[in-house]
Amino acid sequence: MADWPSALAEWSPWTQLRPPQFFLTDREASGSAMAGQIAAINLVDQTVMVNLQTVARDGLETFSRPVLAHEIGHHIFVPGNLGDNARMLAVIRRELGGLRDTLAPMVANLWGDLLINDRLQPKAEDGTLPDGGPPDIAGVYRLILRHTPAAQVSRVWQVYTRAYEHLWRTPHGEFCPGRPSPDQDADARLVARLVRSFSRDWIRGARRFACLLWRWLSEDEAAKTEQTLDRRGLADTRDAGRGADGTTVVPDGLAEIDPAELEELGDLVEELEDAEGSLPGRRPPRGPIPENTAPDREGQGSPGRQFREPFQYGELLKALGLNLSLHDVTTRYYRERALPWLVPFPERPRPRTTEPVPEGHEGWEATDPIEALDVAGSISRNPVLIPGMTTLQRTWGESPGQDPARQALDLDLYVDCSGSMPNPARQVSYLALAGAILALSALRAGASVQATLWSGAGQFDRTPGFVRDEDRILGVLTGYLNGGTAFPLSVLRDTWQARRPDDPPGHIVVISDDGVDTMMARDEKNRPGIEIAQEALERARGGGTLVLNMQPGGVKRLAPLEEAGFRIHAVQNWEHLVSFARAFVLENYGAR
Repeated sequence: MADWPSALAEWSPWTQLRPPQFFLTDREASGSAMAGQIAAINLVDQTVMVNLQTVARDGLETFSRPVLAHEIGHHIFVPGNLGDNARMLAVIRRELGGLRDTLAPMVANLWGDLLINDRLQPKAEDGTLPDGGPPDIAGVYRLILRHTPAAQVSRVWQVYTRAYEHLWRTPHGEFCPGRPSPDQDADARLVARLVRSFSRDWIRGARRFACLLWRWLSEDEAAKTEQTLDRRGLADTRDAGRGADGTTVVPDGLAEIDPAELEELGDLVEELEDAEGSLPGRRPPRGPIPENTAPDREGQGSPGRQFREPFQYGELLKALGLNLSLHDVTTRYYRERALPWLVPFPERPRPRTTEPVPEGHEGWEATDPIEALDVAGSISRNPVLIPGMTTLQRTWGESPGQDPARQALDLDLYVDCSGSMPNPARQVSYLALAGAILALSALRAGASVQATLWSGAGQFDRTPGFVRDEDRILGVLTGYLNGGTAFPLSVLRDTWQARRPDDPPGHIVVISDDGVDTMMARDEKNRPGIEIAQEALERARGGGTLVLNMQPGGVKRLAPLEEAGFRIHAVQNWEHLVSFARAFVLENYGAR
């Protein structure tokens, strides 16, 4: 604690963080996933945590200042916040194709540590490190070398620690165990150059760092050499997205692919050449890069924007250490994709608003709200204020106002989820995305939403009536039934038969393809679907729309539904549903 202010001052005299949290034993630290770790930072509440049992085990008792300053660096410098940490993991994951997904957080941690340690470590022009004064970062790595068994020396660890020797101009063996090969030494020099060249653009540098490590990671995998950051106590950003109380925070903006992920990499040797001449070494072979981009074809005014598939979004959250259910991942993905498109849902004018008009006075008692007391009116009657006797409150009436009142239309939404539709949890479902835009817009405008996901006969999932629970609505829209095709006439019938005349008007929207013709079948009571649809539209009082992915010629056979009162809009591909969803609320109803 005595060294905490000076550790903060290593970055800036104005740096402010809450005091660090100390654990005396691994058992005490296990609740915060700190067992076996030296120190870590929680990027949710910006708390530095230190496991004193590991500190004592590794002989680090006198290194409090560099250890604390290093953890502060994860808050000030790399990654700084959960969003940038996620973007760094994304570019690294793209470059580690063919390797285990669990390696990305380790590579991100190594890259961040390199940048932070090089920023903190004192340097001397003659290549020697200063003696005396507070212990430095280099001293920590000397101790780590001393506690590193030969069986735990991986090729990656040799390249990583050899890079420090190049950065700080120390003799070989100062931090690096064993004798690295010429190729390892060349790549360590490239790593050192990356640290100096990309310290201000470290997300782009992270991808190049992962490219350099790919060969050594794959060789360690083949040799079954375990990567032992956990054993060394250096996995200090592994659980940075989990709060001290176990809560998780999901950064916004992760559904979109950062341009740095799509950047073409040139030859690293050529890229890092400078006046000193060519660097020895070569660019390691890259792993296979999976095609994981999803063009935002529905985007308007945003050329080049690309988005992850839902399963890739979930993998990125998992790499952040967030243990979310498939339901949570999917609903968060579609909520984020829908947000840029949201507008207030259509509203319908009602009789003009009313305005309050003072009509007189009545007695004010001591038990009435104090703000209801009309002091001026009471004094005008009697200058002596006696509660319950001479005190008055004003009574009010209403008169028609000048502005029309606005009433949001409730939304009754039916989304087709038969076997021909994509699984929203695996790939982008534009049906679910369009439904999310409509539903969230309705909620913004103050309306209620009933969402129904339907497939075969008797196969449907829906919210319990008209609700304003965003999670329940998105949970239904992002589900997957994968059955036959049979519109749930019973849901449409029962919904609007139970509707009272004084309930708000509603609008019925069906998103489907040519399977919507099952609306013209008969229900389980042998009642014609056209009759049910016509009655529902009459009771809804807000109209109905069929949004269908089908050729214009196929719309002709749906003429009975159009005659019943539905407006039919045909799109030629699913991607057009999204731009339609926004244009629909603007063109037909207008924004608030």
